[in-house]
Amino acid sequence: MATEKITVTVPAEVLESARAAVASGVAPSVSAYVSEAVRDRAERERLVAAVENRWGPFDDEATDWARRIFESGDGDGRRTS
Repeated sequence: MATEKITVTVPAEVLESARAAVASGVAPSVSAYVSEAVRDRAERERLVAAVENRWGPFDDEATDWARRIFESGDGDGRRTS
């Protein structure tokens, strides 16, 4: 895959997290860490678009439910109500 060098500005704590990931061996470089984050975000956005194209936009109730499940870390996320 071709790569391009760019310059970005990030909060200091974000850079600290990236450097810590490199130091602990989680990521091979800060560039790889950032690339993975951007790739993951793009994939999430692609998946959201696919769901919305199929079933329509998420309504407030569904968004609130998903947020509660995510924030609680509870269960497998199956909707019971």
